[in-house]
Amino acid sequence: MKGFEGFIARRYLGTRRKGAFVRVMVAFARWGIALGVFALVVTLALMNGFREEIQQNLFSATAHFTIQHLSGEVPRSADRLAAIRAVPGVVAASPIRFEKGLLKPALNGAPPEAVAVKAVDPATAGSTSSIFSTLSPRPVTALGEGELLIGKDLSQRMDLRVGEDVALSLLRVDLGLAGLQPKVVALRVAGIFHSHISEYDRNWVFMHLRDAGRLARSEEAEMIEVRAASVEAIDRVKPAVLEALNGAGGGGFVATDLRDTNRPLFAALKLEKWLFASILGLIVLVAAFNIVASLVLLVTEKRRDLGVLLALGATPAQVQRLFEVQGLRIGAAGTAWGLGLSVPFCLVADHFRLLKLPSAVYDFITYVPFRLHLLDLVLVVAFPLLVAWWASRYPARRAASVDPVDALRAE
Repeated sequence: MKGFEGFIARRYLGTRRKGAFVRVMVAFARWGIALGVFALVVTLALMNGFREEIQQNLFSATAHFTIQHLSGEVPRSADRLAAIRAVPGVVAASPIRFEKGLLKPALNGAPPEAVAVKAVDPATAGSTSSIFSTLSPRPVTALGEGELLIGKDLSQRMDLRVGEDVALSLLRVDLGLAGLQPKVVALRVAGIFHSHISEYDRNWVFMHLRDAGRLARSEEAEMIEVRAASVEAIDRVKPAVLEALNGAGGGGFVATDLRDTNRPLFAALKLEKWLFASILGLIVLVAAFNIVASLVLLVTEKRRDLGVLLALGATPAQVQRLFEVQGLRIGAAGTAWGLGLSVPFCLVADHFRLLKLPSAVYDFITYVPFRLHLLDLVLVVAFPLLVAWWASRYPARRAASVDPVDALRAE
Protein backbone atom coordinates (compact mmCIF):
# COMPACT_ATOMS: atom_id res chain seq x y z
CA MET A 1 0.00 0.00 0.00
CA LYS A 2 2.98 2.27 -0.54
CA GLY A 3 1.17 3.97 -3.42
CA PHE A 4 -1.78 4.83 -1.20
CA GLU A 5 0.41 6.27 1.56
CA GLY A 6 2.58 8.21 -0.88
CA PHE A 7 -0.48 9.60 -2.69
CA ILE A 8 -2.08 10.89 0.52
CA ALA A 9 1.21 12.33 1.77
CA ARG A 10 1.67 14.14 -1.54
CA ARG A 11 -1.86 15.57 -1.37
CA TYR A 12 -1.42 16.74 2.22
CA LEU A 13 1.88 18.50 1.48
CA GLY A 14 0.82 19.93 -1.85
CA THR A 15 -2.61 21.32 -0.98
CA ARG A 16 -2.94 25.10 -1.09
CA ARG A 17 -6.62 25.46 -0.25
CA LYS A 18 -5.99 25.92 3.46
CA GLY A 19 -3.36 25.39 6.12
CA ALA A 20 -1.09 28.25 5.11
CA PHE A 21 0.65 28.18 8.48
CA VAL A 22 1.45 24.49 8.08
CA ARG A 23 2.93 25.19 4.64
CA VAL A 24 5.14 27.90 6.09
CA MET A 25 6.36 25.53 8.79
CA VAL A 26 7.09 22.87 6.17
CA ALA A 27 9.00 25.43 4.08
CA PHE A 28 11.06 26.42 7.12
CA ALA A 29 11.82 22.76 7.79
CA ARG A 30 12.90 22.16 4.20
CA TRP A 31 15.14 25.22 4.05
CA GLY A 32 16.55 24.43 7.48
CA ILE A 33 17.61 21.00 6.30
CA ALA A 34 18.92 22.50 3.04
CA LEU A 35 21.03 24.99 5.00
CA GLY A 36 22.38 22.22 7.23
CA VAL A 37 23.24 20.00 4.25
CA PHE A 38 24.91 22.93 2.48
CA ALA A 39 27.01 23.73 5.56
CA LEU A 40 27.93 20.05 6.07
CA VAL A 41 29.00 19.49 2.46
CA VAL A 42 31.03 22.70 2.27
CA THR A 43 32.72 22.06 5.63
CA LEU A 44 33.64 18.46 4.83
CA ALA A 45 34.91 19.45 1.38
CA LEU A 46 36.93 22.31 2.91
CA MET A 47 38.60 20.10 5.51
CA ASN A 48 39.29 17.44 2.87
CA GLY A 49 40.81 20.09 0.62
CA PHE A 50 43.12 21.49 3.27
CA ARG A 51 44.28 18.02 4.29
CA GLU A 52 44.94 16.92 0.72
CA GLU A 53 46.67 20.17 -0.26
CA ILE A 54 48.97 20.07 2.78
CA GLN A 55 49.76 16.41 2.13
CA GLN A 56 50.29 16.98 -1.58
CA ASN A 57 52.62 19.95 -1.02
CA LEU A 58 54.63 18.10 1.59
CA PHE A 59 54.97 14.98 -0.52
CA SER A 60 55.80 16.93 -3.67
CA ALA A 61 58.60 18.85 -1.95
CA THR A 62 60.20 15.68 -0.63
CA ALA A 63 60.10 11.96 -1.34
CA HIS A 64 57.18 9.75 -0.39
CA PHE A 65 59.25 7.81 2.12
CA THR A 66 62.85 7.50 3.29
CA ILE A 67 64.89 4.34 3.83
CA GLN A 68 67.41 4.30 6.69
CA HIS A 69 69.66 1.70 8.26
CA LEU A 70 70.03 1.21 11.99
CA SER A 71 73.81 1.50 11.66
CA GLY A 72 73.47 5.17 10.64
CA GLU A 73 74.50 4.74 7.00
CA VAL A 74 73.19 2.58 4.19
CA PRO A 75 75.73 -0.21 3.59
CA ARG A 76 76.54 -0.85 -0.07
CA SER A 77 74.42 2.11 -1.11
CA ALA A 78 74.78 1.50 -4.85
CA ASP A 79 73.51 -2.09 -4.54
CA ARG A 80 70.64 -0.99 -2.29
CA LEU A 81 69.64 1.68 -4.78
CA ALA A 82 69.48 -0.88 -7.56
CA ALA A 83 67.41 -3.22 -5.39
CA ILE A 84 64.96 -0.46 -4.50
CA ARG A 85 64.53 0.69 -8.10
CA ALA A 86 63.73 -2.91 -9.10
CA VAL A 87 60.72 -3.06 -6.73
CA PRO A 88 57.40 -2.74 -8.63
CA GLY A 89 55.72 0.59 -7.90
CA VAL A 90 58.93 2.53 -7.24
CA VAL A 91 59.13 5.52 -9.57
CA ALA A 92 62.44 6.99 -8.39
CA ALA A 93 65.07 6.64 -5.67
CA SER A 94 67.86 9.01 -4.70
CA PRO A 95 70.66 8.85 -2.08
CA ILE A 96 71.00 11.73 0.42
CA ARG A 97 72.83 12.85 3.53
CA PHE A 98 71.61 15.25 6.23
CA GLU A 99 73.62 17.78 8.19
CA LYS A 100 72.97 20.84 10.32
CA GLY A 101 75.09 23.92 10.34
CA LEU A 102 75.56 27.67 10.20
CA LEU A 103 75.66 29.59 6.93
CA LYS A 104 77.57 32.87 6.71
CA PRO A 105 78.20 35.10 3.68
CA ALA A 106 81.84 35.66 2.80
CA LEU A 107 81.43 39.27 1.64
CA ASN A 108 78.69 41.09 3.59
CA GLY A 109 78.51 41.32 7.34
CA ALA A 110 75.24 39.43 7.75
CA PRO A 111 75.10 37.24 10.86
CA PRO A 112 75.23 33.45 10.38
CA GLU A 113 71.96 31.60 9.92
CA ALA A 114 71.15 28.13 11.21
CA VAL A 115 70.26 25.89 8.26
CA ALA A 116 69.38 22.29 7.50
CA VAL A 117 71.83 20.93 4.96
CA LYS A 118 70.70 18.22 2.58
CA ALA A 119 73.29 16.61 0.35
CA VAL A 120 71.79 15.26 -2.86
CA ASP A 121 72.79 13.40 -5.99
CA PRO A 122 72.22 15.95 -8.80
CA ALA A 123 71.42 13.24 -11.34
CA THR A 124 68.45 11.84 -9.38
CA ALA A 125 67.41 14.59 -6.91
CA GLY A 126 64.88 16.11 -9.30
CA SER A 127 63.02 12.82 -9.62
CA THR A 128 62.12 12.66 -5.91
CA SER A 129 61.45 16.33 -5.12
CA SER A 130 59.59 19.14 -6.89
CA ILE A 131 61.63 21.82 -5.12
CA PHE A 132 64.22 21.75 -7.87
CA SER A 133 61.64 22.48 -10.57
CA THR A 134 61.70 26.11 -9.39
CA LEU A 135 65.49 26.33 -9.37
CA SER A 136 67.19 29.10 -11.30
CA PRO A 137 69.32 29.90 -13.21
CA ARG A 138 70.46 26.27 -13.80
CA PRO A 139 68.78 22.89 -13.27
CA VAL A 140 69.78 20.71 -10.34
CA THR A 141 71.56 18.31 -12.70
CA ALA A 142 74.17 21.05 -13.23
CA LEU A 143 75.01 21.24 -9.52
CA GLY A 144 78.72 20.68 -9.11
CA GLU A 145 81.00 19.98 -6.22
CA GLY A 146 81.72 23.04 -4.11
CA GLU A 147 78.33 24.59 -4.98
CA LEU A 148 75.22 25.29 -2.89
CA LEU A 149 71.51 25.79 -3.55
CA ILE A 150 69.53 28.08 -1.24
CA GLY A 151 65.91 29.16 -0.87
CA LYS A 152 64.54 32.50 -2.00
CA ASP A 153 63.62 33.69 1.50
CA LEU A 154 67.04 32.77 2.86
CA SER A 155 68.80 34.55 -0.02
CA GLN A 156 66.80 37.71 0.61
CA ARG A 157 67.37 37.59 4.36
CA MET A 158 71.12 37.14 3.95
CA ASP A 159 71.38 39.31 0.82
CA LEU A 160 72.92 36.49 -1.19
CA ARG A 161 73.03 36.20 -4.97
CA VAL A 162 74.04 33.53 -7.42
CA GLY A 163 77.82 33.36 -7.70
CA GLU A 164 78.63 34.66 -4.22
CA ASP A 165 80.78 32.69 -1.79
CA VAL A 166 79.57 31.45 1.59
CA ALA A 167 81.06 29.64 4.55
CA LEU A 168 79.15 26.63 5.86
CA SER A 169 80.04 25.40 9.37
CA LEU A 170 78.73 21.90 10.00
CA LEU A 171 77.93 20.43 13.38
CA ARG A 172 80.73 17.91 12.94
CA VAL A 173 83.90 18.36 14.92
CA ASP A 174 87.36 17.76 13.54
CA LEU A 175 90.60 17.47 15.47
CA GLY A 176 92.96 20.25 14.45
CA LEU A 177 95.96 22.10 15.85
CA ALA A 178 93.68 24.11 18.13
CA GLY A 179 91.77 21.04 19.30
CA LEU A 180 88.23 20.05 18.38
CA GLN A 181 86.79 22.47 15.82
CA PRO A 182 83.64 22.42 13.65
CA LYS A 183 84.15 21.53 10.04
CA VAL A 184 83.95 24.57 7.78
CA VAL A 185 83.63 24.39 4.01
CA ALA A 186 83.67 27.20 1.46
CA LEU A 187 80.91 26.98 -1.16
CA ARG A 188 79.54 29.10 -3.97
CA VAL A 189 75.81 29.83 -4.42
CA ALA A 190 74.87 28.11 -7.68
CA GLY A 191 71.09 28.53 -7.66
CA ILE A 192 68.03 29.80 -5.81
CA PHE A 193 64.77 27.85 -5.49
CA HIS A 194 61.29 29.00 -4.47
CA SER A 195 59.15 26.08 -3.28
CA HIS A 196 56.41 28.26 -1.69
CA ILE A 197 56.89 26.27 1.53
CA SER A 198 58.44 28.55 4.13
CA GLU A 199 60.26 25.76 6.00
CA TYR A 200 62.30 24.95 2.90
CA ASP A 201 62.67 28.47 1.48
CA ARG A 202 63.92 29.91 4.78
CA ASN A 203 65.93 27.15 6.42
CA TRP A 204 67.11 24.57 3.88
CA VAL A 205 70.19 24.46 1.64
CA PHE A 206 71.35 21.74 -0.75
CA MET A 207 74.89 20.65 -1.53
CA HIS A 208 76.52 17.93 -3.65
CA LEU A 209 76.46 14.44 -2.15
CA ARG A 210 80.19 13.95 -2.74
CA ASP A 211 81.00 17.13 -0.76
CA ALA A 212 79.05 15.79 2.22
CA GLY A 213 80.67 12.37 1.81
CA ARG A 214 84.17 13.88 2.01
CA LEU A 215 83.23 15.84 5.14
CA ALA A 216 81.82 12.68 6.74
CA ARG A 217 84.71 10.61 5.37
CA SER A 218 82.30 8.11 3.90
CA GLU A 219 81.28 7.07 0.41
CA GLU A 220 77.94 5.65 1.53
CA ALA A 221 74.58 7.41 1.60
CA GLU A 222 72.99 8.18 4.94
CA MET A 223 69.44 7.68 3.62
CA ILE A 224 67.67 6.81 0.39
CA GLU A 225 64.59 8.74 -0.66
CA VAL A 226 61.93 6.81 -2.58
CA ARG A 227 59.01 8.07 -4.64
CA ALA A 228 56.01 5.87 -5.44
CA ALA A 229 53.43 6.38 -8.16
CA SER A 230 51.12 8.26 -5.75
CA VAL A 231 50.57 9.00 -2.08
CA GLU A 232 47.97 6.22 -1.95
CA ALA A 233 50.57 3.73 -3.21
CA ILE A 234 52.92 4.35 -0.26
CA ASP A 235 51.23 1.75 1.93
CA ARG A 236 51.77 -0.87 -0.77
CA VAL A 237 55.24 0.08 -1.99
CA LYS A 238 56.94 0.77 1.36
CA PRO A 239 56.52 -2.78 2.75
CA ALA A 240 57.68 -4.22 -0.59
CA VAL A 241 60.86 -2.12 -0.50
CA LEU A 242 61.61 -3.14 3.09
CA GLU A 243 61.02 -6.78 2.23
CA ALA A 244 63.42 -6.51 -0.71
CA LEU A 245 66.12 -4.95 1.48
CA ASN A 246 65.69 -6.93 4.68
CA GLY A 247 64.85 -10.18 2.93
CA ALA A 248 68.27 -10.32 1.33
CA GLY A 249 69.74 -11.26 4.71
CA GLY A 250 71.12 -7.86 5.64
CA GLY A 251 68.28 -6.59 7.82
CA GLY A 252 68.26 -3.41 9.85
CA PHE A 253 66.39 -1.25 7.31
CA VAL A 254 63.47 0.95 8.39
CA ALA A 255 61.24 3.33 6.46
CA THR A 256 59.47 6.54 7.47
CA ASP A 257 57.23 8.93 5.56
CA LEU A 258 55.82 12.37 6.26
CA ARG A 259 52.55 10.86 7.47
CA ASP A 260 54.52 9.33 10.34
CA THR A 261 56.49 12.44 11.20
CA ASN A 262 53.44 14.70 10.79
CA ARG A 263 50.92 12.32 12.31
CA PRO A 264 49.71 14.88 14.94
CA LEU A 265 49.00 17.40 12.17
CA PHE A 266 46.94 15.00 10.04
CA ALA A 267 45.17 13.62 13.13
CA ALA A 268 44.24 17.17 14.17
CA LEU A 269 42.87 17.94 10.69
CA LYS A 270 40.77 14.77 10.75
CA LEU A 271 39.46 15.56 14.22
CA GLU A 272 38.58 19.12 13.19
CA LYS A 273 36.74 17.82 10.14
CA TRP A 274 34.34 15.64 12.12
CA LEU A 275 34.11 18.13 15.01
CA PHE A 276 32.96 20.91 12.68
CA ALA A 277 30.62 18.49 10.92
CA SER A 278 29.06 17.51 14.25
CA ILE A 279 28.53 21.13 15.26
CA LEU A 280 27.03 22.10 11.91
CA GLY A 281 24.84 18.98 12.04
CA LEU A 282 22.92 20.76 14.81
CA ILE A 283 21.36 22.89 12.07
CA VAL A 284 19.68 19.75 10.73
CA LEU A 285 18.52 18.83 14.23
CA VAL A 286 16.99 22.29 14.67
CA ALA A 287 15.16 21.80 11.38
CA ALA A 288 13.80 18.52 12.79
CA PHE A 289 11.81 20.50 15.37
CA ASN A 290 10.13 22.32 12.50
CA ILE A 291 9.22 18.94 10.99
CA VAL A 292 7.70 17.83 14.29
CA ALA A 293 5.77 21.08 14.68
CA SER A 294 4.48 21.12 11.11
CA LEU A 295 3.34 17.47 11.21
CA VAL A 296 1.68 17.91 14.61
CA LEU A 297 -0.25 20.87 13.21
CA LEU A 298 -1.08 18.84 10.11
CA VAL A 299 -2.44 16.00 12.27
CA THR A 300 -4.62 18.49 14.15
CA GLU A 301 -5.82 20.12 10.93
CA LYS A 302 -6.52 16.79 9.18
CA ARG A 303 -8.12 15.08 12.17
CA ARG A 304 -11.49 14.73 10.42
CA ASP A 305 -9.81 13.41 7.23
CA LEU A 306 -7.91 10.86 9.27
CA GLY A 307 -11.14 9.75 10.91
CA VAL A 308 -12.69 9.25 7.48
CA LEU A 309 -9.67 7.25 6.26
CA LEU A 310 -9.75 5.02 9.30
CA ALA A 311 -13.50 4.57 9.02
CA LEU A 312 -13.13 3.56 5.36
CA GLY A 313 -10.67 0.80 6.23
CA ALA A 314 -7.23 2.36 6.45
CA THR A 315 -5.19 0.71 9.20
CA PRO A 316 -3.36 2.66 11.94
CA ALA A 317 -0.08 1.29 10.55
CA GLN A 318 -0.89 2.81 7.15
CA VAL A 319 -1.71 6.18 8.73
CA GLN A 320 1.54 6.07 10.69
CA ARG A 321 3.53 5.29 7.57
CA LEU A 322 1.67 8.08 5.78
CA PHE A 323 3.11 10.70 8.13
CA GLU A 324 6.52 9.05 8.18
CA VAL A 325 6.51 9.35 4.38
CA GLN A 326 5.63 13.02 4.78
CA GLY A 327 8.61 13.54 7.10
CA LEU A 328 10.91 11.73 4.67
CA ARG A 329 9.60 13.80 1.76
CA ILE A 330 10.35 17.01 3.67
CA GLY A 331 13.84 15.73 4.52
CA ALA A 332 14.48 14.53 0.96
CA ALA A 333 13.42 17.87 -0.53
CA GLY A 334 15.67 19.82 1.85
CA THR A 335 18.57 17.43 1.23
CA ALA A 336 18.18 17.73 -2.53
CA TRP A 337 18.13 21.54 -2.33
CA GLY A 338 21.21 21.55 -0.10
CA LEU A 339 23.12 19.21 -2.40
CA GLY A 340 21.99 21.16 -5.46
CA LEU A 341 23.54 24.31 -4.01
CA SER A 342 26.64 22.96 -2.25
CA VAL A 343 28.04 20.46 -4.75
CA PRO A 344 28.20 22.90 -7.72
CA PHE A 345 29.59 25.58 -5.41
CA CYS A 346 32.42 23.30 -4.22
CA LEU A 347 33.24 22.12 -7.74
CA VAL A 348 33.30 25.63 -9.22
CA ALA A 349 35.17 27.23 -6.28
CA ASP A 350 37.84 24.52 -6.33
CA HIS A 351 38.24 24.38 -10.12
CA PHE A 352 38.50 28.15 -10.63
CA ARG A 353 40.17 28.81 -7.24
CA LEU A 354 37.70 31.55 -6.44
CA LEU A 355 38.62 32.07 -2.77
CA LYS A 356 42.22 33.26 -2.42
CA LEU A 357 44.29 33.04 0.76
CA PRO A 358 46.80 35.65 1.95
CA SER A 359 50.34 34.47 1.23
CA ALA A 360 51.54 35.86 4.56
CA VAL A 361 49.36 33.31 6.39
CA TYR A 362 49.29 30.30 4.04
CA ASP A 363 52.42 30.56 1.93
CA PHE A 364 52.06 27.04 0.50
CA ILE A 365 48.29 27.07 -0.11
CA THR A 366 47.23 29.98 -2.30
CA TYR A 367 43.47 29.33 -2.37
CA VAL A 368 40.70 27.67 -0.38
CA PRO A 369 40.43 24.09 -1.71
CA PHE A 370 37.16 22.12 -1.72
CA ARG A 371 37.46 18.36 -2.31
CA LEU A 372 34.30 16.25 -2.40
CA HIS A 373 34.43 12.61 -1.31
CA LEU A 374 31.68 10.16 -2.22
CA LEU A 375 31.54 8.65 1.28
CA ASP A 376 31.09 12.10 2.83
CA LEU A 377 28.19 12.83 0.46
CA VAL A 378 26.58 9.51 1.33
CA LEU A 379 26.79 10.32 5.04
CA VAL A 380 25.45 13.84 4.49
CA VAL A 381 22.47 12.45 2.58
CA ALA A 382 21.74 9.71 5.10
CA PHE A 383 21.92 11.95 8.18
CA PRO A 384 19.05 14.39 7.39
CA LEU A 385 16.87 11.57 6.07
CA LEU A 386 17.30 9.66 9.32
CA VAL A 387 16.63 12.83 11.31
CA ALA A 388 13.50 13.55 9.26
CA TRP A 389 12.22 10.00 9.77
CA TRP A 390 12.95 10.20 13.51
CA ALA A 391 11.22 13.59 13.77
CA SER A 392 8.11 12.25 12.04
CA ARG A 393 7.71 9.29 14.40
CA TYR A 394 5.90 11.19 17.17
CA PRO A 395 3.34 12.95 14.91
CA ALA A 396 2.86 9.69 13.01
CA ARG A 397 2.03 7.78 16.18
CA ARG A 398 -0.41 10.51 17.22
CA ALA A 399 -2.11 10.30 13.84
CA ALA A 400 -2.33 6.51 14.05
CA SER A 401 -3.96 6.73 17.48
CA VAL A 402 -6.88 8.91 16.28
CA ASP A 403 -10.25 7.37 17.11
CA PRO A 404 -12.38 7.64 13.95
CA VAL A 405 -15.63 7.84 15.97
CA ASP A 406 -14.36 10.71 18.13
CA ALA A 407 -12.87 12.47 15.09
CA LEU A 408 -16.13 12.36 13.13
CA ARG A 409 -18.27 13.21 16.15
CA ALA A 410 -16.08 16.27 16.89
CA GLU A 411 -16.75 17.58 13.42
